[in-house]
Amino acid sequence: MVRGGGDRSLQEIVRRRQGGDFVGRERHCADFRANLARPPQDPKRAFVLALHGQAGVGKTFLLRRWRQIAVDSGTLVAELDGSEPNLVSALSTIAVQFAGQGGRTPAFAQRLAEYEQRQDEVLADPEAPQAAREFLVASAVRMGLSAVRAAAPGAALLVDAVEPEQVRGWLERSRAFFAAKFRDHADVRLLMSPVDELTPHLVADLRRLAQHRDLVLLFDDFERTAPLVEPWLLRLLRGHHGELPSEVVFGIAGQHPLDVNRWGEYASIAVQWRVDRFSPEEARALLRRKGVDDPAFAAGVLEVSGGLPLLVAAMADSGPATAEELQDPTGTAVERFLKWESERGRDDALVAALPRVVDEDVLAALVGSQRVPELFPWLRDRPFVRQDRGRLHYSEVVRATMVRHERGRSPSRFVRCHRALAGHYGHRLAALGLAGELVWEDPEARGLLVEETYHRLCADPRGELPTALARCVEIAERVPRELAAWARAFAEAGRDAGAPRLAERAEDLRARDPARLREHLGTAASGSRAVAVPSVSSSVGDVIVGGGPVPRPDRGAEPDEVAAPDRYLVEADEELWLGESAPRVLGE
Repeated sequence: MVRGGGDRSLQEIVRRRQGGDFVGRERHCADFRANLARPPQDPKRAFVLALHGQAGVGKTFLLRRWRQIAVDSGTLVAELDGSEPNLVSALSTIAVQFAGQGGRTPAFAQRLAEYEQRQDEVLADPEAPQAAREFLVASAVRMGLSAVRAAAPGAALLVDAVEPEQVRGWLERSRAFFAAKFRDHADVRLLMSPVDELTPHLVADLRRLAQHRDLVLLFDDFERTAPLVEPWLLRLLRGHHGELPSEVVFGIAGQHPLDVNRWGEYASIAVQWRVDRFSPEEARALLRRKGVDDPAFAAGVLEVSGGLPLLVAAMADSGPATAEELQDPTGTAVERFLKWESERGRDDALVAALPRVVDEDVLAALVGSQRVPELFPWLRDRPFVRQDRGRLHYSEVVRATMVRHERGRSPSRFVRCHRALAGHYGHRLAALGLAGELVWEDPEARGLLVEETYHRLCADPRGELPTALARCVEIAERVPRELAAWARAFAEAGRDAGAPRLAERAEDLRARDPARLREHLGTAASGSRAVAVPSVSSSVGDVIVGGGPVPRPDRGAEPDEVAAPDRYLVEADEELWLGESAPRVLGE
């Protein structure tokens, strides 16, 4: 067989072909390419390039594209993707990848071999104390477990179970045994602190390699690996392990921006770029590249995916040729958003996505007040959540995907949770103590009312539509500028509850003159069992404007967590205030 030149390995062929599906991100790629071309002395050259954005937005794919750009320019590239169990393995991965591109690291390789030999000698010694064996194994385990600290509430307990007293005992007994077995203090240091002993040798090899080629080190999934890699990387930049060559560039991709408290001193050599969702043009370009030409199918992909590259690619790869065959990749997206979370963390994130805004009281309505002090800070730190004045907001695409997944996973729980949330907002509304016309004059009350209506519609789109429309009439006539917010609540309830009719009503509300909405709704209902729309008719908590109180649970009752398997607050329906006696404005 005649072999042509070109790629060195199958992996390079795979990466190059994957690059054929790459669309968009031209600015990020052009800036990376231009940065590599600048000499180190150029004040515009950056040495730390950091990407951040929500899961599924394409950071890993962009990092792979950077890798290919660097390889094509003759640069030595190593990439750490989080699969390394400890820092020694991470250093070895860098050396192996450089060697595969012709960049040998002999000083590091020799010292690594010595470390592995000394480690084997200890483990094979029948006189080695158990503490020494445990230390050699647990030193790697502890480094791996450190990456779990931020994974889920309570995960730090797993790490702390190995610290500190047990580790101190291992250290003292291990050091004594190593000193007796290996007379050379360098060998003792190598076994006790392998990373501190190995890294200077790797840095020395990098300086030698940089005399002939530029170097790029890429770190993916940084939100997960930062507890393991970040302290080492910062020590590297500070020169703790020796002077780095000026020809090295670091690329980092994670869901969070780099922490300014830790990286602020390197602001002059670093740039951070946010990776956003595809524009409609970029999404269509990817679909065309994958052979999708049906405009209706492309429109459906854009609507369901929200421009998230992961979803666009998944839907294009699912194989349908028409819009009718469009498959929902919700499970794939949720798996990507929550791939590093525990099972309970996943459940918590999914159920907390149901409300449009999360505060501690809303969270207590779902999970019970006892879990709020632990769960609220954990949610706040998720990369797809932002905080605004103490309240939490999910990323729009992430929330829509999670809500759709939760509705499909357990329709009955979906309904019960929304009923619990409607009851919660009803209680808060009643607690304001406003009666009659004052409800409509108070901005806080109106804000609570629109959220309560949203959750009513999600729980029972058909049954709650008349009452919701009656409330829209009141808003249109009293505060017409807020009708758009109600139309948005209708649209989101239609999307989240899988009720297209609500989405149609939302478009109707947007298109109508607020001053003539009552007349329009009355005309649209002709032929059905409609009644005249009264001037004031909406139920509000235990206050019905123009009517009597609606039965509801005791205001002082504290919701409790429900027993497994459904541990969220989903009490029996009769315990939740839904305003069933509220007047119906439009019959069905």
